[in-house]
Amino acid sequence: MHLKTLKIKGYKAFSGEFTVKLNNGLNILVGENATGKSTIIDALRLILSEDEYGRGGITASDFHKPLHLSTKTKGAPRISIACEFDNLNDDEQVVYLPWLNLNDPKKAILSLAIENKEDNRGRFKRKIWGNESESGLFEWELLNRINCIYLPPLRDAEDKLKAYKGSRLSRLLKNLRIQDESDEMHPLEKKFAMLNKDLLNDSSIQIANSYIKDNILKAVGPVFGQDASLQFTEINFDRIVERIRLLFYPVIPGAGSTNSVDMFRELSENSLGFNNILYLATILAEFDGTETTDTFHKILLIEEPEAHLHPQLQIRLMHYLQQRSIENKIQIIVTTHSTTLASSVDLNAIKVLSATKDSSMPIFTAVEECCLPSPTKDFLERWLDITKSTLLFAKGVLLVEGIAEAMLIKQLSKTVLRELMAENPEKHYCDTLDDYGISIINLNGLYFNHFMALFKGYHRKSEDVFAGCSGIPVRCAGLTDNDPDKEGRPTQSSPLIGKNHQLYLVQELEDNSINCRLFTNLKTFEYDLALEGTNLSLMCDVQLKLMETDGTIKSQLQTYIDNDWEAATPEEKADAAFWLLNRIDKGVFAQALTQYLVKSQTEFQVPLYIKKAIKWLVD
Repeated sequence: MHLKTLKIKGYKAFSGEFTVKLNNGLNILVGENATGKSTIIDALRLILSEDEYGRGGITASDFHKPLHLSTKTKGAPRISIACEFDNLNDDEQVVYLPWLNLNDPKKAILSLAIENKEDNRGRFKRKIWGNESESGLFEWELLNRINCIYLPPLRDAEDKLKAYKGSRLSRLLKNLRIQDESDEMHPLEKKFAMLNKDLLNDSSIQIANSYIKDNILKAVGPVFGQDASLQFTEINFDRIVERIRLLFYPVIPGAGSTNSVDMFRELSENSLGFNNILYLATILAEFDGTETTDTFHKILLIEEPEAHLHPQLQIRLMHYLQQRSIENKIQIIVTTHSTTLASSVDLNAIKVLSATKDSSMPIFTAVEECCLPSPTKDFLERWLDITKSTLLFAKGVLLVEGIAEAMLIKQLSKTVLRELMAENPEKHYCDTLDDYGISIINLNGLYFNHFMALFKGYHRKSEDVFAGCSGIPVRCAGLTDNDPDKEGRPTQSSPLIGKNHQLYLVQELEDNSINCRLFTNLKTFEYDLALEGTNLSLMCDVQLKLMETDGTIKSQLQTYIDNDWEAATPEEKADAAFWLLNRIDKGVFAQALTQYLVKSQTEFQVPLYIKKAIKWLVD
């Protein structure tokens, strides 16, 4: 069995019913801040009665309240949380009979309702039941057979691994003790009892005992006096393990390990990142140590496992968690803001939460429901690296072909946004794409069809392969070159047919997609830049500064710098743009041009296709 669906209503950010779909094994919840990732974890902890210290609570602020209402306004009348478990085998169907779905015995349902009414103790009335009917039966024993453990965000691993009552280590050891229940004293208890006897024979202890007894006798006399004895007070197993702490040994590659106890060090001497790894190790050990025939499902909830870990450790950790989820049948649900983690797991594990203006609640998208064709999924698995995976966290995405566009578009977009602001002052445009939360993704090639498959959101009237498919509900624009014949010199009045094999997407997306658009130019990015206004003079000046030797090329560049391009014909501009295009190193030139525009604040004309893309993204 595994948790397949979680439904939440009236809890924190979720006003109406919000559905989370989970797969068996590893699940990664990604998205921008305030989209409800932690709320999903909190909802699971509520219904599964898990929290770090065995306590759970609800406050008045947990009941959903629209932001436009006063803080004095009462929240939603009820919090509803429901879990649907799937793929129950025959044994699990027998055990969880009170929870079974009446129409499908392989499914079990657990529901929780909390009324927004406080009793005289300030507690909110709650009810938990199995199956679909609110009158369904509930037994705590069945819930206890689901082993759910939670790791909080921004955790203080050092503190959690200290010796104290209720510590993670003591919980682990007590659980292991329960597995080995017997009436006999535990070996540790026997050893501490023997130690107490030995203490009484120690001269220092005997002298101290004598002094204490003598002072008691002198203070209150023989009638009111009491006897006393120094010894270890904790000889009970539970009390002993509460005094155990975790130490570490800094294993250096090639240096091996040590068995010498005095070589181990306090966690305060360790790094925060490695302490987090040690903390996670104790959590996984709890699953190992508490595994019994009564455990039917294991769920591990982790918030922000990337805390204090460098990228390589993040990747190793995530691969290990994915492996453990399969080998030990643990359903792991992780929230993260790390693009490193998002890019290092199977795409089917990724669940995206998006905040949109058109919806009062976040929107949940399971990537496995985006109907990605096998070639596209395989491609994205290989190419969705740390840089590109930022698209999973963005409010908007701009896909570009190469490094030149990636560097320059960010600067050119500022010009476009200033123009839009001047034309439409009532719309209050932002200054940069960053302000909109829009990520520029360099595809290093023509892979728009693969990346846009994540966003397509096709809505066709006729039945087709995209019917019922999901898509990340944010806008995604692409900028691609038309790429006509290599010797072609197109102009606005005389365009040429392009050979770019992705051009079919331009019309297809416009006809069928609500989320994606592809915009194209006359020839190439640099060529089209050169055709605009007097850009040629500035671009030739930038290229001239990159030249190290004199010659005819420098001479020609100077001629173009001095030319009056406002009076030039489109054909003359096309010839000059073609000449320049064939004499630049695109990456080096883009970097130099970007630096020049940033430092000089010079106005630079932006091609129409780029303007359309940015306007479509930000409107």
